Amino acid sequence: MFRIAGSVMAIIGSIGFAWSLCRETVKRLALLKQLRSMLENLQYYIAYQKATIPEALWRMAQKEKGAFQKAFEEVYERSCDKGENFPLVWRACMGAALEMEPLSREEKKLILDLPESLGFMEENAQAKALDELLREIGLHIRELEEEQKNKNKMIMSFGAAAGVLLSILLL
Repeated sequence: MFRIAGSVMAIIGSIGFAWSLCRETVKRLALLKQLRSMLENLQYYIAYQKATIPEALWRMAQKEKGAFQKAFEEVYERSCDKGENFPLVWRACMGAALEMEPLSREEKKLILDLPESLGFMEENAQAKALDELLREIGLHIRELEEEQKNKNKMIMSFGAAAGVLLSILLL
């Protein structure tokens, strides 16, 4: 009786582990879509409202919730109120906000390198530079969506198979 219960628990545990791996991909995809939306808002504030980047981040912080809200507020405070170097402040604040997120290194680098791609251009040129970043993030989203469909099925199948194999070994 205990062996059968242990075998069932091993199968359930393996499937649960596989499901958690699949959830990480879903969370990564949702985060990339959130970042794309934030960059589109940033582009709007820069191009149409003629806001400086720190001002645009402050306006976005009023709308955002969570870790990005705190990061945007801190970037605004440190770069405008305290006069610190914007690229360094951006890297420090966004690096801390993205640290525990399930993004790849390349995706994190895209976000952290934002100030270098914008530079000191006028607002229309900055908005066009954001277009390139939005295109890159869009490519990552499309790749992840295509990969997710096939990969999730495979991970769940391997999880179930590993659970069955482990239960056979335990019996």
